[in-house]
Amino acid sequence: MMESRSSTPRFLPAAVPGALALVLLLAASPATAEREFYAGFHLGRSDVTVDAGDAFDQILDGDGNSRVYEVGFKFSDYFAVEGAYHDLSEVDGAVRPCAEGVVCSDIPIRGKINVLSLAIVPQYAITSRISIFAKVGIVSWGADLEDALDDFDVALDDLDEEDLVYGVGAEFQLLGRLSLVGRFESIAGDIETVSVGARIGF
Repeated sequence: MMESRSSTPRFLPAAVPGALALVLLLAASPATAEREFYAGFHLGRSDVTVDAGDAFDQILDGDGNSRVYEVGFKFSDYFAVEGAYHDLSEVDGAVRPCAEGVVCSDIPIRGKINVLSLAIVPQYAITSRISIFAKVGIVSWGADLEDALDDFDVALDDLDEEDLVYGVGAEFQLLGRLSLVGRFESIAGDIETVSVGARIGF
């Protein structure tokens, strides 16, 4: 029986103090532009293609809905720092339990994926209301795996990985500090998400 690993993000204890220190440092820097905290919520669709590369050859391959909750701090006209929690829906997958060269049927599984991210967001204003941005940072993501047929008697090994996240998007100022946002994000090419959402500044 394989020992199941926790999918709790491992980099979080180290990342949170560093992120707080960065935000405090930026907030205390001389003002060159209007600075603000912001919060946002996004809905989208994710395409997942993950190969665990383990003894069971666990694979997740499918589409699912996504929800993203984000907070950030814009410290200049051109840069922000952003943290987010990504809640992805269950994605179908399979396990190939037989040794290489042995023919047997795949066992269907499903996985629930959760992601924590911390990123730098460069941005550029095209007009007074429209801006474009990029995103690059680190993520810790986990997938809780389970047997889709409830008849697999071997414990599945949950996935737990750290990787890079990158993306691009556009923001439209709708009313006051309320904006509409559309973006594309990728976690090392394994998890790709297209989403739309709203963001409000404080």
